[in-house]
Amino acid sequence: MAFCDERQQARTRKRTRRTRLSGIASVQARHSRKCFYEGAWTPASKTGPKSDCTCRPGFFIVHHAGRRLVREPAGWNLQQAERLRDKRAVELREGSYIEPSKVTFEEWGQRWLDSLERKQTTVDSYRSTIAYAGDAFGSRPLGKIGVGDITDLNANLREKKLSDVTRGKHLRVLQSCFSAAVAHGLIARNPVKGLPSGQRPRPRRKEAAYFENSELPLLFKAFPTVIERVLFQCALKTGMRQGELLGLRWGDVDLTGAVIHVRQSYTGGIVTTPKTHERRDVDVSTDLVKLLGEWWGESDGAGDDQLVFPGPGRNGFLSPTSVLRLWLYPAMVKAEIPRVGPTGEKRTFHSLRHTFAKRALESDRPITWLSRHLGHSSVQVTTGVYGHWEKAERKRQMKRMEGVFGV
Repeated sequence: MAFCDERQQARTRKRTRRTRLSGIASVQARHSRKCFYEGAWTPASKTGPKSDCTCRPGFFIVHHAGRRLVREPAGWNLQQAERLRDKRAVELREGSYIEPSKVTFEEWGQRWLDSLERKQTTVDSYRSTIAYAGDAFGSRPLGKIGVGDITDLNANLREKKLSDVTRGKHLRVLQSCFSAAVAHGLIARNPVKGLPSGQRPRPRRKEAAYFENSELPLLFKAFPTVIERVLFQCALKTGMRQGELLGLRWGDVDLTGAVIHVRQSYTGGIVTTPKTHERRDVDVSTDLVKLLGEWWGESDGAGDDQLVFPGPGRNGFLSPTSVLRLWLYPAMVKAEIPRVGPTGEKRTFHSLRHTFAKRALESDRPITWLSRHLGHSSVQVTTGVYGHWEKAERKRQMKRMEGVFGV
């Protein structure tokens, strides 16, 4: 019995010693080999103009995690290092400290992609980000990747001539990847979040490219086949996305109720849910109901499971690329409509959606209705893209401001 008590006391002393060691955090300096200290480790006090140090040393937070000695990079600024030391000391005392992970970025990046509950097309779009970061970080442990590494990656992407918009997208994806690592307890903080705003890309918001009203009759006159005219009229008069129209089946077209049920999208060669997973109902104008009815008749009364706009390929879908290069662009050339629109941006299939939004707002449709109709994730998204076209509403609200000041 006495032997058991002694063993328990020894375990208690060992835990106490580990707790005492783990609660100690200090700042140490690592000097260069050309310095007076010849690459040695010293206390932070042996730096600065009043010391023998002749270099600009890097600072590290030094503490024990159990029996293991941890040296955590803290940059070149002593004050920032001291603040981080105090933070680590609190975490060590409270037991909230997370030891830097040995999991490499290469391992975690693939695990993160495989775990995502997102559309396959969305996951595939993230792979280029992980590939760029993998080239930069590769086999380095997650805990060894800091803000400076993110800065270097951003600079490298800029040297590759990637646009501000694209670099911003890569940083957002990378931030989500590291946030997941924090949530899983692999690292203590997200290095992308620490990137100063002044070092982040500032993309110029592009104004949506649309078609002028005077151009539309010329454009539709230039389409040689019925399927082209029907497809592009549906895009113009509903604002539906290209993938939503190419994936549309007759069973989702209610001509009696004048509504189209958007349930799927054909994107990236696969059938998937609509963007933002928002299944929605799109109301249809009377003239479009008539046009679709005539097209259904020309399709020999196609069944509910058949595509509204079938293609010649093995899977039966129209190719989005062919719709652009073989239908839209030749019609624009024939109608002498330039690729670059009034906003200075090139016009594509999506420009028909932009044209719908522009005419809706200029015709005094509420932006909240437009947001739901287009299937945006929020009104803020709609306002950010199309808010500058809401002229009628702005003028009406300004009119109501007349006389409110009393002078």
